[in-house]
Amino acid sequence: MKKAQGMSLKVIIIAVLALIILVVLILIFTGKTSLFTKGTGDTASQYGSDKCKIPGTSRECADDENTCRQKGGSYNAGPFSDCFDGGCCTL
Repeated sequence: MKKAQGMSLKVIIIAVLALIILVVLILIFTGKTSLFTKGTGDTASQYGSDKCKIPGTSRECADDENTCRQKGGSYNAGPFSDCFDGGCCTL
């Protein structure tokens, strides 16, 4: 029996990956990445240096330095706009 003469699955997958990489490179070099970076800048501006509780970090409000140290963290007195009773504890 003859084998099929069509393109193999590996060739198709490599071609699709190469096309995706090419599109990403074109976006980067033409400066069209602002569509993706706009959201990042908006998020960063919401969480300035006056915020303690920032998503993705191990920071939490603490009443005092002793409470923070008992948890094994380092205490920063602030002021923080989202911690009303004390400072910020980084665990």
